[in-house]
Amino acid sequence: MRFKDLENSRIAILGFGREGQAVWRQLRQRFPAKKISIYTESVLDKGIVATLTPRLDKHICGPLDAAKLMHFDVLVRSAGISPYRPELQQCHSLGVRFTTASNLWFAENPTAQTICISGTMGKSTTAALMFHLLNAAGIKACLAGNIGRPMLDCEDDDVDWWVIELSSYQLSDLEAKPDIALLLNLTDEHVDWHGSVERYREDKLNLAALAREGRLLANHADPMLRAALSGYKNVTWFNHESTWLAGAEGVSNRSGTCVSSAGSLPGAHNLQNLAAVLTTLDMLSVEVPSLESALSSFSGLPHRLQLAGVKAGIRYVDDSISTTPVSVAAALQTIGHEDVVLLLGGMDRGLDWSGFSAGLSGRVPWAIITLPDNGAKIFNSLQEAGIQPQGGLHQVTSLAEAVALARELVPENGCVLLSPGAPSFPHFRDFEDRGNQFKTLSGIEKCN
Repeated sequence: MRFKDLENSRIAILGFGREGQAVWRQLRQRFPAKKISIYTESVLDKGIVATLTPRLDKHICGPLDAAKLMHFDVLVRSAGISPYRPELQQCHSLGVRFTTASNLWFAENPTAQTICISGTMGKSTTAALMFHLLNAAGIKACLAGNIGRPMLDCEDDDVDWWVIELSSYQLSDLEAKPDIALLLNLTDEHVDWHGSVERYREDKLNLAALAREGRLLANHADPMLRAALSGYKNVTWFNHESTWLAGAEGVSNRSGTCVSSAGSLPGAHNLQNLAAVLTTLDMLSVEVPSLESALSSFSGLPHRLQLAGVKAGIRYVDDSISTTPVSVAAALQTIGHEDVVLLLGGMDRGLDWSGFSAGLSGRVPWAIITLPDNGAKIFNSLQEAGIQPQGGLHQVTSLAEAVALARELVPENGCVLLSPGAPSFPHFRDFEDRGNQFKTLSGIEKCN
């Protein structure tokens, strides 16, 4: 479905975050006189409301209602709204058509060369690093999708390769033919949105199915991916002796070339991300001049294991972008645990924390403070696993309370680590807001 197919259709946009707003801008630009309905389940920021055209744009706030939505010809679903919700399934059964910002972009750009990246953990860092090294090699690249700008806001035609990060929310009903599909890992996640672990895995693996006519790269170190992709003949495995393999201090290839990890890519998980990027560049026959220098100039991602600052000898590390138990484990592996006070918890998506809790044995942080909404669930899981930090297990009701308590508990020259392992809603606007509030509450003016 392309935008021209929407000209004479009754349209509603479901959700009005970055993607929903990008769709609205495109529709308003192409069809200035068109009436558009916008459905949100939370109140819109007044600044966003002010941009709407009252006589053409109708904003409806509240729970989605199938009885109202069924009167539209096309519903443009924002990524955060699950197509598996009963009200949307009912609309689908009645013949209402669906599309998304991602599907509209791919339909409008059928000849664009795309590197589509997904995985439970590491996709943002990998996409950013891919973009950085392509540009360092003189390749004109554009970074878009779940990271950076929404694809529909990227109107630069002078692009050699589009580096697109895709979440499982975007992949569930994606219609595209990526030139290169890159899968980093696969663990259980977003159960509430997908409805089941099985459906989450199926939706994530949809990227591999879409790339059957293209090239598929996947992580050989991930047993779930090895099993799931065993029937694919077009797989190139990274983290494999035949390509780039992550080691203790860096990555190496079969010719014996070794590349050290950059300071902005801490931890074993980032070495796997680096192996993924270098394998992709080899596949494209792209050579990066002065690779070590290019890696050293990579600044990493905001809110991903970022040193927010040091105060009174205490390091405050912002890993607010962490939304899975797996990413929390990776953060502790990278930062260490003995002098760390871990702030953990956020929106409850129905994940089982028992595996994470059991995995803490032998590397328990000094103290753990759990946050709403799933803090109590995590707290109970840790207790059942027999986790007993020297500084104790604690439950609090807010980030402000957590930071204040952490300041009391943290050992001399220790670390306060915000790695929630869960999304920021509904207590924060997004993970960036959560990270920024953490920095403010820590009393840090600037990184020392």
